[in-house]
Amino acid sequence: MRIARQMRIGAATFLTFAILSHMPAYAGNVSEIVSGMSAADKRSNYTGTFVLRKSDKMMTMHVVHGVDDRGVWESMESLNGEARKIVRHNNEVISIYPERKLVTVSKMGGKPGLHPILPENLEKLANYYTINQLGDDRIAGRETSVLNVQPKDAYRYGYKYWLDNETSVLLKCDLLDENGDIVEQMMYTSFNNQPEVPQSAFNIPDLSGFTSQSLDRNRGKQVNIGWRATNMPQGFMLTQSVIRGDVGNESLHLMYSDGLASVSVFIEATGEGSQHRLVGPSRMGALNAFGKQLNGAQITVMGEVPEATVAAIAESMERTQ
Repeated sequence: MRIARQMRIGAATFLTFAILSHMPAYAGNVSEIVSGMSAADKRSNYTGTFVLRKSDKMMTMHVVHGVDDRGVWESMESLNGEARKIVRHNNEVISIYPERKLVTVSKMGGKPGLHPILPENLEKLANYYTINQLGDDRIAGRETSVLNVQPKDAYRYGYKYWLDNETSVLLKCDLLDENGDIVEQMMYTSFNNQPEVPQSAFNIPDLSGFTSQSLDRNRGKQVNIGWRATNMPQGFMLTQSVIRGDVGNESLHLMYSDGLASVSVFIEATGEGSQHRLVGPSRMGALNAFGKQLNGAQITVMGEVPEATVAAIAESMERTQ
């Protein structure tokens, strides 16, 4: 089922992190940290190894990041599990899966890197999150500044960030559920800032015999949605509405975000063979989902947010036309 696959993809994809502050005592420091983090992608050369922990699964990646007169380069190669290499040049991303003889190509849009990043617009989110500066810590043998982001209601997760004092690169980040438990964590175990890195790290291997897929081909087109949520948690705004899939097998994809957390709503027609569709809540690590059927449509809401958020949105969806 397509929705189930989308859940697995969502659970396997580390969310794009962000940060904010409205506390005057830290406003200057936080603004500098956020600005530094945004700039780090375009000015830093480094190598390192990080571990990504999601629920009971752990993935280790080797990273090489470089900048030259052609732009930003980044290579990430898995050290455990399925063999995979990801190479980015500016906003183009090539993912290579040698065991499956598969290569995918996609565009990143405005996202500045493969790592979690921090947006520079802090004021917009101040109504929904607060921040405390927790002092300094050491990650991968390097001095870091620690920031703690807490939601003001039950509809969002919390975040913790460790940023390298020298380069502003994010060396560790925790995603905290409504109970304060860590549900996802990324942490560098080694990090080496360098004047330059070898261009050979970004070479693409011979792809003869590989199947190539463009992930941008089915991104869909912006549409008039014909649906709305009557009980949307405060701060979440519609950022995308597209039709995905092939003719006869289409789904409406709505994306809502408060600028930090994001929630996807998938709506597709029900019919024969729909008995296995999700009804009620489901959880996979940090990802919560809630499904229901309404007027011949299957509605599935999912995101790295508390169950209360996806349930509230799903239960309040209604047709507008």
